[in-house]
Amino acid sequence: MSQLVFISLLNPLLSMVLAAAFFALWMFRRGNRYVARLVLCYLAVAAGFSLQSFDFGLGYEASRFLSNLLFFGALYLFASALLARQGLAVPVAQLLSCIGLAMAVTGWFLWVRPDFAARVLAVNFGLGAMCVVTTLRLRLAARQTVVDRLVMLMTGVRALEFFVRPPLVALFGGAAGQQVDITSPYWLATSLATIVFSLLIALTVLTAVALDTIHELQAESQTDPLSRLLNRRGFEQRGAALIGECAAAGVPVTLVLADLDHFKAINDNHGHAAGDAVIAAFAERLRCAMGPRALAGRIGGEEFAVLLPLADPGAARLFAEAVRALPAGGGVEALPPGAWVTASFGIAERQDGEGLEALMRRADAALYRAKRAGRDCVCLAPAAEARPPVSGRRAV
Repeated sequence: MSQLVFISLLNPLLSMVLAAAFFALWMFRRGNRYVARLVLCYLAVAAGFSLQSFDFGLGYEASRFLSNLLFFGALYLFASALLARQGLAVPVAQLLSCIGLAMAVTGWFLWVRPDFAARVLAVNFGLGAMCVVTTLRLRLAARQTVVDRLVMLMTGVRALEFFVRPPLVALFGGAAGQQVDITSPYWLATSLATIVFSLLIALTVLTAVALDTIHELQAESQTDPLSRLLNRRGFEQRGAALIGECAAAGVPVTLVLADLDHFKAINDNHGHAAGDAVIAAFAERLRCAMGPRALAGRIGGEEFAVLLPLADPGAARLFAEAVRALPAGGGVEALPPGAWVTASFGIAERQDGEGLEALMRRADAALYRAKRAGRDCVCLAPAAEARPPVSGRRAV
């Protein structure tokens, strides 16, 4: 086997290996559908380069047209995967316009007026335009980590390569109407450039997908599946970090502890399924009432905690009263009509030099006072208490 033939086979083999790598990641996290698009992308690239090297009886023109169509389809899948990963809409019209125009020009210079150089420019400029569209859309992403910026950079570099490489090798690509093969300088340059850029981009995206998987697993390990809030471990880790940030910035942070009243009676009288529904409904009410900077977690069976940065005890009390009014103002579907669920709240503002553990102890003491005061009320920790608890309806 000659060296050129070996090089021509490297791209299909490399693409198959990359497809297998992304397939393994997709099998591990099937919820990430954009990874499945990357699998299809590299399978299409492998098929496209195979048709470039061997026409499989289709004939020169048909094999070249189909291989280029596969390349465009692969890039469309790649672009849509990158955008889906960032939660961005795919510019379908723009990408399909690039594909349609480039393939129309390619078909013209294949069958109507054979011209290899013009065909090369049409294909590469079409692919480059798709990369430009994708790069510009990626700039709109809200998440811009180092890896995200590197992915965007590599996509932009790939676009530049599509625009620059054809003119540089045009003199070695053959005259109009020439049927280029794998021994041509253009094909050699294309193969080598594709190998290099495919590896760089694929490794970058593989790193991004792997990091996404690690972050998702970490988030799952810190999330309570029933309430979809942080579990105790997650709340303590992130809460300590948030308190440290607030202390460094010199801004207040207040902790609100909430405990569902008579929760054991709910389970005993209505079943554990009803109890689970109450937990989920109360967690949703917390999410609706807290702001984007707040941190909420389910730290016990029926006990919840919310850290409110930039909030003093007065603001925290308003938050707790709003949440307290929600379960008292309506029932839970899993409970029979007329059954009400209430909660008690304890509030403590962080004092100078106080960590999360000490803050939770003071908030828990305030919560205990709310329970002793008749439940369904809000109490402030002694160091910050401004007014007596407000009693409400009786719990189930």
